[in-house]
Amino acid sequence: MGHTARFAVGAAALALVACARQPPAEAPQSRGLEIDYAVQSTRPPESFELAVAGEGLARLVVKKAGRADPWGPVGFFAVRPTPRERAELASLVGEHSLLDRHDEPGLTADGSGHLRLSHGARRAELSLTSKDEGAGALRLLLRGLIDSAKKRPLAALSVASRARMDGPNAVIDLALVHEGVDPLEVFVLDPKTPDGTLSVRVVFERAGRLADERFLSTRDLERLVAKKKLPAGRPVLGPGEKLVVPLPLVTLPPAPAEVALRVEVAVLGRWRDQSARFEASSAPAPLEPETPPEE
Repeated sequence: MGHTARFAVGAAALALVACARQPPAEAPQSRGLEIDYAVQSTRPPESFELAVAGEGLARLVVKKAGRADPWGPVGFFAVRPTPRERAELASLVGEHSLLDRHDEPGLTADGSGHLRLSHGARRAELSLTSKDEGAGALRLLLRGLIDSAKKRPLAALSVASRARMDGPNAVIDLALVHEGVDPLEVFVLDPKTPDGTLSVRVVFERAGRLADERFLSTRDLERLVAKKKLPAGRPVLGPGEKLVVPLPLVTLPPAPAEVALRVEVAVLGRWRDQSARFEASSAPAPLEPETPPEE
């Protein structure tokens, strides 16, 4: 082989090596580990959705507070996971090969939901009832993110109530308190929207057990709106604002001095382009004694 031929072969070999070392021009880039965790349970009562993006925020929607904080706010929350938290999640998923799992959902009579993982083109689903170490440790880490997100409400509501005895009735002051930083649209009386009507339940408890209950009817709600004691439609609450609901007199149960009262509320809320039906309750408290007549 002549000098010119050997040079041409060598140049071709170098070109092949150079091409082999170059990455594909359109190789997909991983967005990181993404997690979608949702639970809707009746025992214990709890409902939430947590979405952990591969980059950026972990977003939380609490539809019904859990037993750890049953009187806490419900609504929309968000937190930015720390680099350490992301590293712990990724390490746990890799160590236990959780991206290779394709479990059945594992639903029970007490609840439903899902726990899904994705990383690039890989997809996995873990059973909510799985007892193995990896799945349990992952749920524990996600609960930590949920607790952190609850401290950062974007648009959230809590329920405050106060009641006093007035003869055979209870006079109840009820308010929905906005605890977030963004405006929240609250559906009070919007019959054209599914679940667009506020629902109120007054609960009397004796020694922690249900003693009696009363409900605010749609007709009661319509009367309050007609008398302009309550805004119709979908009022928007700003940060720190309250929606006061002047409840009609409620008949007291027997031995009212022995009971505590709390108020449960179900309401549709909208933040930006997201909507959800929320359930929240005020903390149980004794009824205040009847105000003595003025002399």
